[in-house]
Amino acid sequence: MGLLRRLLSFGFAAGMVAGGSMAQTSVASGGALGGLPLGWDPRLVAWAAHDAVASGDGSQIQRLLSLASQWPALSGQSTDGANPAELAMQRQDERDAMAAVVDALIQMKVAVPVDTLRGLAADFGNDVAVLLSRMPPEQAGALSFEFYRDQAEQNYGLRYVSAALLALHPVPGFAADLIGKVKVQATVLVVLPGGLGGVGGGSSSCGGSFGEFTRSDWPMIGQYSLYEGKDYGDLQLVGGIDPVYARPFESSHYRGSFSAVSLGPNQRVRLIAEMLEISAEDIPWKTMVDRTIEFESPGQFEGALTDFVNEQQEMHRATVAALEARKLLTVSEAERSLPQLEVILNDGRGEDAEPLPDRLELPFGVTLVPRAF
Repeated sequence: MGLLRRLLSFGFAAGMVAGGSMAQTSVASGGALGGLPLGWDPRLVAWAAHDAVASGDGSQIQRLLSLASQWPALSGQSTDGANPAELAMQRQDERDAMAAVVDALIQMKVAVPVDTLRGLAADFGNDVAVLLSRMPPEQAGALSFEFYRDQAEQNYGLRYVSAALLALHPVPGFAADLIGKVKVQATVLVVLPGGLGGVGGGSSSCGGSFGEFTRSDWPMIGQYSLYEGKDYGDLQLVGGIDPVYARPFESSHYRGSFSAVSLGPNQRVRLIAEMLEISAEDIPWKTMVDRTIEFESPGQFEGALTDFVNEQQEMHRATVAALEARKLLTVSEAERSLPQLEVILNDGRGEDAEPLPDRLELPFGVTLVPRAF
């Protein structure tokens, strides 16, 4: 199919939506099998998006935006009455077509409206991260905060990029949420007097690979993965303490939002340091600490454990005070914003040892997890 024919087909489909000349029927009402309106050919849409980039045809931008603005999250679609295999194939094609549309918007450097980005985020998190990073901070702030607070597992890359953008341009409530959701894990080994002990840890790794399926009648689909390290051709999304880059690649199908960056406790602390304009090493507390406490009596042990907890929280409060001094926390936020401290008690004294106290009076925000081995 030639370029002109594909563009005309695309223009006709988009024109029907813009002009309202054809009723749009969703899966829930028994019409089309997926996210695109009835009568749309995902393959033609993908080719039209591809050709718009190849030709530099700016006249197609509004139609690309119209398509992107109508994308519903796949998780919100009904499957009632649809053949599962046919539905799965149709939805995959529609998602591939929309991935081509969004990539075209990225490559053509189009400013995409906030509502459209919100609608795309669930299925195209990395692409939305690229587009979000290009918005002026005063426009991106509220949406970045919304994405940062989103708990969807598949959007951990977008969530991190949003947090990194907010660390450079904070909005009210961000600093309080950022530090208040830092999880500090304190492992305490309980030993008999004179006993030796050490607290060990483990590590885990995860990885993934993507299967590749070829098809000759579709264009290759442009998409992005997120990394901290820069490679040739990468796009920098966020600067600052830990720059984030989007790495473009092509595939015959949309692969999903792979990201090598995520918002864990250590990343939160580093972003806090960036907001304070200090090195992360200058923050005196860590997100994983350990201590060995000898058990002589219930009262002595509780006192030693309380001292350890107070020592940790004093350092946490110093960081909170620094954020408040820079007007990043309000007075009321500073009073209730502390990292979450989980104390894991590993009782290494043996089976015949005197039981640890049933109830320990520890400060607010501290949870206790007793373990024996």
